[in-house]
Amino acid sequence: MIIPLVWRPLRKSTDVAMITLPLSPINIRMDPPVADAGGVLRVLAEILAGPTGLSAEGIAVALQNREMQGSTGIGHGVALPHARMEGVSQIAIAALRTTQGIPFAAPDGLDVYIFLAVVVPKAAATAHLETLSALAAKLAVDEVREALMNTPDPQEFFRLLTSPA
Repeated sequence: MIIPLVWRPLRKSTDVAMITLPLSPINIRMDPPVADAGGVLRVLAEILAGPTGLSAEGIAVALQNREMQGSTGIGHGVALPHARMEGVSQIAIAALRTTQGIPFAAPDGLDVYIFLAVVVPKAAATAHLETLSALAAKLAVDEVREALMNTPDPQEFFRLLTSPA
């Protein structure tokens, strides 16, 4: 059974500690030309192909298969597409921010603007959940989400996501 993740945003950035993420500014795309959920997942898969060494097509299929089990939209304009995959040797994260909201079946019914895709080794269930939890906690902060939406710069997006609040 899939239990949807529903969370309430935190009001102050001081409520979240610094997190270390396997993310680099080169794996962040700001406002790419995407029109739908499939396009978002394809762009994220293309980004993840580099650090994982896997094909973008294989990653896209894994992310789409996970979405078919239930949306990874967590609300407040955020989604965390993710998959555990054979052939992945370490956790990889890609980010995409779009100013055009994308319908993503989030539990609050809102379109999604901030996507963070996570691919982990098939056997790394604990690391998978810890990574998703850390990302969700960081993105639960109203001012962090607002700042991520307002920056046009991947370096600043990276800083906002990975630095202490």
